[in-house]
Amino acid sequence: MKKTLSALILLTVLSCGLNAQEDFSKFRMGFKGDLNTSWFQPQEKHFVNEGAVLRAGFGFIADIYFTKNYAFGTGLNIIRNGGELSYLSEDQVEGVDVVTRITRDYSAQYIQIPLTFKLRTNEIGYMTYFGQFGIGLGFNTKANGDERIDYIFELIEEDMSQIWEESKIPSFEEENINFTDDINLLRMSMIFSAGVEYNLSGSTSLMAAIFFDSGFTNSMRNTDAVETERDEPIFNSETLRPETTKLKANGSTIGLSVGLLF
Repeated sequence: MKKTLSALILLTVLSCGLNAQEDFSKFRMGFKGDLNTSWFQPQEKHFVNEGAVLRAGFGFIADIYFTKNYAFGTGLNIIRNGGELSYLSEDQVEGVDVVTRITRDYSAQYIQIPLTFKLRTNEIGYMTYFGQFGIGLGFNTKANGDERIDYIFELIEEDMSQIWEESKIPSFEEENINFTDDINLLRMSMIFSAGVEYNLSGSTSLMAAIFFDSGFTNSMRNTDAVETERDEPIFNSETLRPETTKLKANGSTIGLSVGLLF
């Protein structure tokens, strides 16, 4: 009797295990491509967001399911983002102190490791809907872009005193500048995503999702900017030098991902 009961318990456990394996796959992997719009949001009033830019990226998807409808989502993404910023800066041209307006179009590339929680519905027809949220750990690999310099004021001597006057130096533009040293190595962000999977065959699905990747750490480093009031530079009343601060801005991205899951 005991042997029969033990055998029944063992068969029940094995049956449950087999059914659980049939109900869902514990591991799913895939690949995706991204198309996004990204921008920089200045953290202070001294800098101006001049607009968003269009970028693209790609990545590897890894979902680890602990129930049929809940999973830990990770992978490895190559994300490209950026944006256009303008700010005032202090410089010298042939020994003359000047205040310039610098407009930069940044393009930055990161290797990102997403750490997310994924929720999905049961399959409805051939469709499964999901939502995903978590954080992203990004590491900058390169950054470049274009730059325009407009000369606003220059310091001149007049009647044995120094005054700032409107500059007549012509504007200057340069393309494909290396900005890697001006971008922080580490970028952390909040990730929100909602999408759908369309079952093609077996465990293979076509995936499409809208995502929002919002950076919450400063993307900039090593960049001094002139403080402003109503878009005019603030000068120290004693030294006549412009008051300066560090450039600070967060990078955010909204876009569309399309991929295959296996």
